[in-house]
Amino acid sequence: MTNFRTLLLSASMALGTMVALPGIAAADVQNIVLVHGANVDGTTWRGVYDRLTARDFNVTITQLPLTSVEDDVAAVHRNLDVQDGPVLLVGHSYGGVVISQAGIDPDVKGLVYIAAFQPDTGESGGALLAATSTEFTPDKLTVFDDGHYLVDEDAFMSLVGNGLSEEDALFVARSQAMSNTAILEHEVDAPAWSEKPSWAAIATEDRTISPELQRRMSVRAGSTVIEIENGHMLPMTSPDEVAELIAQAAEAVE
Repeated sequence: MTNFRTLLLSASMALGTMVALPGIAAADVQNIVLVHGANVDGTTWRGVYDRLTARDFNVTITQLPLTSVEDDVAAVHRNLDVQDGPVLLVGHSYGGVVISQAGIDPDVKGLVYIAAFQPDTGESGGALLAATSTEFTPDKLTVFDDGHYLVDEDAFMSLVGNGLSEEDALFVARSQAMSNTAILEHEVDAPAWSEKPSWAAIATEDRTISPELQRRMSVRAGSTVIEIENGHMLPMTSPDEVAELIAQAAEAVE
């Protein structure tokens, strides 16, 4: 059920400003670790990184190997191990699977999902995609003999990169980081959001992870939710709104 804090945060985002939530002072969590999605790399976070560091947050971006969820979680844990103090963990897209597993680390005080999977116990990213129909279907992938895959260029531009300029969408499509299909098959153990506070940004024009699925997952997790009118690549298309949500989450965690 939508609560007052969710409504207040959503209203402030719609007005293009952020209001102080009741009882919130300066951020207690200064360390933020950002986790990118499948078939891209950490550069997708550059706009958000610039905005958060300008507000004196200590921001680290994990580069995922994208070979398996276990390998990706291990990469996040290495970044968590070098933080000085509590951490807010943020994931985009497939990165939501990763932070749901890596977020059990005791130094992680909250999780933020940006147009991301929020899987429950026993769920995989692939199963969640199949649960709600979108145009992002398996035939849009080229799968190689070793299990790695690419999103076909036209599909990437129209389904993943909608909201980006044509130039940026083409660049991201042609600079894809090869991902292994194993990351879509991994079934999550008890997710960190079941024990820790979470926030979610829903991409209302998402053609990859449907907005309806994003909403269902965020409600199930009890997340504080905002909606952003843009496509799947919110860290690139809407860095102001995404950075504001992350900053608000950092101020709200205890």
